[in-house]
Amino acid sequence: MTDGGGTLVLEGDTNWYGVGHNAVCHFSGTDYLVYHGYDAADKGISKLLIKPFTWVNGWPSVK
Repeated sequence: MTDGGGTLVLEGDTNWYGVGHNAVCHFSGTDYLVYHGYDAADKGISKLLIKPFTWVNGWPSVK
């Protein structure tokens, strides 16, 4: 990745700061990204977030 490889899967925004420290889990045929983010609407308190994701051309895609 230091040589220009890789693709950003998830990044923070004005609602969730500093998302990261992720893991992938698979339940009942669905892949989930489990990670934390700092909730801008709740004084920046860190919270656990879980989102389903799909694979697009071999890379994870989170909506």
